[in-house]
Amino acid sequence: MPLFDTHAHIDLARFGDAAAQREAALRAQAADVCAVVVPGIEPATWASLLAVAERLGREVPAVCFHTALGIHPQVLPDLEASRDGEACAALVTWLDSSAVVAIGECGLDFTPEIEAGAPRTRQIAVLRAHLAQARRRGLPLLLHCLKAHAALLELLSEAPLPPSILHSWSGSPELALRFCKAGHYISFAGSITLPRARRPAESARAVPADRLLIETDSPDQTPFTRRPLRNEPAFLPDIAAAVAAARGDSFARIAELSTANARRVLRLT
Repeated sequence: MPLFDTHAHIDLARFGDAAAQREAALRAQAADVCAVVVPGIEPATWASLLAVAERLGREVPAVCFHTALGIHPQVLPDLEASRDGEACAALVTWLDSSAVVAIGECGLDFTPEIEAGAPRTRQIAVLRAHLAQARRRGLPLLLHCLKAHAALLELLSEAPLPPSILHSWSGSPELALRFCKAGHYISFAGSITLPRARRPAESARAVPADRLLIETDSPDQTPFTRRPLRNEPAFLPDIAAAVAAARGDSFARIAELSTANARRVLRLT
């Protein structure tokens, strides 16, 4: 059954050179991965990301490489706060000229190490710029959220917003349901494969079938049985299998559901 990886940073240097990226794409094809979303994380990487996705699409046409552009909260400490307006303006320009399927990766990260370099008010201001573009363009967001679920829910609820994706879900089933009730989707990554992954498994059981997605978040979050290898889209079947086990469902059913859901939220149907 075809699988849709809604989040994989295959453009990053950790995947190696162009030949190594191509080999990873071929392994994804062999694993029956039909599509991959490659999210941007900062302005300096957007041009290369788009070029990598375009090249891989030509080299491995059986896998569709879709793109998204955004500013990740974890890169904000390394960017000058005085240039946030310039970065957000650049996002608008790039979105105007690029065929993206989503906006992001963006979001909130209220962990102490990130807040030390990017206070909450700054993170919220940058995220608001992404929300405005999502509303303007009717595009979903790829949302990172750590220690900030209440704040994120409040921001998403301020005005009508296209259904978006909470990527690499690590929160409780109760929180997952609140995002789903607000119209959004929950995507599960490598943490659900861990032997004692209680909260991810509970959340996977709680998420409605029509709001369920899967991803690798590669090169991070390698599935448990694949460690110490670097993660890649070819490992997506491990995520699907773990979600299926958590829900007491078949692999084929999870593959069908998650792929159909990905196409719907990304407006690819």
